[in-house]
Amino acid sequence: MSTQEDPIHTHSYENVDPLELLNTCLLSGTSSQVNQTYKTNSKSHGYEDTFFRYSLGKDFFYAVLDGHDGSEVAHFSRDTLVREFCRSIMLGKQNIAEVLEHCISNVDKHLHDRIMPLLEERADIKVKIAGTNNSYEAYQAYPDEIHRLGEIEDQIKGGTTVAVAVIHDSTLYVANVGDSRVILCTYVPGSDSNVEFKIDQLTEDHTTANDNELDRLSQLGLNRQQIQTKRRVGSMETTRSIGDFAVKWGYKDFDILSGATGPPVISKPHVTAGLPVDKSFYFLFLMSDGVYHAVEEMSDCSPEVKNLSPDPNIRIAYLLHDELKQHRDCQKAADNVLEYICKSHFESYSFGCNNCCRRDDMTLTVRLFNNPNKLFGHKRNHSGTIFRSSFSFCSTSSGDTTTPQPRTNDLVDMINSSQSTGSGKFTMPPLTLTNTGTPLSFNSPSSQSSSTGRL
Repeated sequence: MSTQEDPIHTHSYENVDPLELLNTCLLSGTSSQVNQTYKTNSKSHGYEDTFFRYSLGKDFFYAVLDGHDGSEVAHFSRDTLVREFCRSIMLGKQNIAEVLEHCISNVDKHLHDRIMPLLEERADIKVKIAGTNNSYEAYQAYPDEIHRLGEIEDQIKGGTTVAVAVIHDSTLYVANVGDSRVILCTYVPGSDSNVEFKIDQLTEDHTTANDNELDRLSQLGLNRQQIQTKRRVGSMETTRSIGDFAVKWGYKDFDILSGATGPPVISKPHVTAGLPVDKSFYFLFLMSDGVYHAVEEMSDCSPEVKNLSPDPNIRIAYLLHDELKQHRDCQKAADNVLEYICKSHFESYSFGCNNCCRRDDMTLTVRLFNNPNKLFGHKRNHSGTIFRSSFSFCSTSSGDTTTPQPRTNDLVDMINSSQSTGSGKFTMPPLTLTNTGTPLSFNSPSSQSSSTGRL
C-alpha cells in the first residue's frame, strides 16, 4: 500500500491514539442482541459482547469479543487490540500473521500486568490461611483476609474470547482465541446447481469438543475423558481466552486441574493467514457463540430442519445470502437475520423446547465483498426451509402512523401467561427486538418469506 493511500504512514503519529485515525467500515454491518431468560422474563447478566469494524485507507479491521463474568475485559481487549495492531503497522511490520498473534498475546499480557498486584495479594493471603483445615476455620481465624480474598476474586475472574479478521494489502488474515467464529463465503463458478457458494470456518473453536485441545490438555497430565465429560476446564467453557487469571493462575485450586504440569487455559491464538481477496470472495461474517448455539438449539426442537445440515454455519450463511441478494445492505442483513434467529428461538421455547429456555448475548458482523446479484443472478430458486415459523403477523401501519410494538419481555409475559392459564394459545403481535438497547423494526415479509436455502 502506498503512503498516499495509507493515512497511518503519512505523518508521525507518536503522540496520537491510533483509534483517532480509524473510521467505521461502511462496507459492513453489525447487529447485537442482549441475552434473555424466557421463564423468568429477565436478563441472566448484563450485555458482555463487544465488537469493532474499522477502515483505514484500504485496510480493514473486524472483531467480535464475547466477554464473560463481566464486560470489562472484553472492552479493554477490544481497544488494546486495535491500538497494538495499528502501532505495529506504524512501525512497518509486514508479517501480519505474526503481528496478529503477537498483538493478541500482548493484550493478555497488558491485562495481566494491570492486575498483577491483585494476583500477588491473592497469593499472599492464600499462604497466610494455608494452615487452616477448612473454609469455616479460615473465616473464623482470618475474617478480614477472607473478605478481601472474595473481593480480589471478583476483580480477576473476568475474561473474553476474540475473533478478528484483518484485510491488509488485499489479503485476509484471521485469528481467534476461544469459540467466537469467522466464516468466509466464496463463490464457486460452474459448480453443481445445489451448491451456490463455499462456506469455510477460518477459526478454531477452543473448547473441550476440540480433539486438538483435548490432546494439549492430555499432554499437561490431565484426564482427557474427565475433561470431555464435564465439558469444562475448571470453571471455563473455553480452553483459551484473554484474561481469566483466576483459572490461569489458580488452576491448582480446581480438583480436575490440580495435576496439570502447566496452565491449562492459555491465550495463544489460532491464526489463518494469507488468503488473497479476489473476485471469488462473496461475504465474511463474524459471530459470538450465542448466535450459532441458538441455531443449534432450535434445530434440536424442530423436526422440519433435522434432515438439513447440522452445521449452524451453513444455515446462518444461507440466511445472510438470502438477505444480501434482496438488499445488498450488510446492516439490514445482519439485523434481519439476528432478529429472525431471536424470534425463532423464542418460538421454539413457546412450543415447549427445553433447550430454548434462554439464549446468550449475540453479535453478528457481516462484510460484503461482491454484489450477489452479479455472482448469482436475480433469480430466486431456493428450496427447503431453514427454520419453521408459525407465528401470526399483524399489520402495524396505518398511513404514516405505526403502532408501537412490544419488546421481547412483553412476549415472554404473553407466553408465560398463556401457559399458566392452560390456554396455550396466543397470536404473536408484531415483533421488535433489542439491538444493544435500541429498538429495531422486524421486516417480517422480507426475512420470513425468504429464510430458505439449498443445503
